[in-house]
Amino acid sequence: MAAPCRLISRLAVVSGGGSGIGRAVCQRFASEGASVVVVDCNEEAANKTLELLPHDRGQKHVSLGMDVSLRKNVEQLINSVQTQYFQPPSICVSAAGITQDEFLLKMEEEDFDKVIQVNLKGTFLLTQAVSKAIVSAGISKGSLITVGSIVGKVGNIGQFNYTASKAGVQGLTRTAAKELSRYGIRCNCILPGFIASPMTENIPEKVMSKITPFILMGRMGKPAEVADVCAFLASDDSLYITGVSIEVAGGLFIG
Repeated sequence: MAAPCRLISRLAVVSGGGSGIGRAVCQRFASEGASVVVVDCNEEAANKTLELLPHDRGQKHVSLGMDVSLRKNVEQLINSVQTQYFQPPSICVSAAGITQDEFLLKMEEEDFDKVIQVNLKGTFLLTQAVSKAIVSAGISKGSLITVGSIVGKVGNIGQFNYTASKAGVQGLTRTAAKELSRYGIRCNCILPGFIASPMTENIPEKVMSKITPFILMGRMGKPAEVADVCAFLASDDSLYITGVSIEVAGGLFIG
């Protein structure tokens, strides 16, 4: 079944768009008519995503290789987008994320800082820059979507830095919703569970065999299933939804 056309004439920025959930989001947005700016620290991966995007409705897609944890990069990104499109993005998905897993007693400070810088600070910088651009342009509505994680809610052994960063993303999103609602900007957070992606492909099979029984759906999720929810939150179908966190985790830990 063809995707609906809910995002025609919309402009979306997606960080972490070079693979996994971010790539799936870019593909879904483009299939619904949006023009997409694919952002990833891996420029080659961002270009690959760009090649996969449809142009059926006259969209103009671009890709950019950049690190979202640096303010100067994010500011240059927004300036470049407004120069090329003559408008700010009205949709933003902050999906850029990394892991540096280790047990708490062994974790190096540098590895803690790296994850916080990309996952939490990068989300802050992009959310701030896009919302500033929307407000300055006087656009009446916008949708900012952050990608947290179910483990930010429940914790996970060996991911002290990652769980802390994702819990922070959830809190950041709630506060952004409270501050930006008066400008017509909605802010919501997605909490994926274990999704089949480059980030999870190195999880040992014996570890996944222990996790799977706690997933009510009995399997890992697909990036496209997270993208489906992002498309809903980006569209006018969710105009009365803001400040919420939606679990896309197959019922992980509920049972």
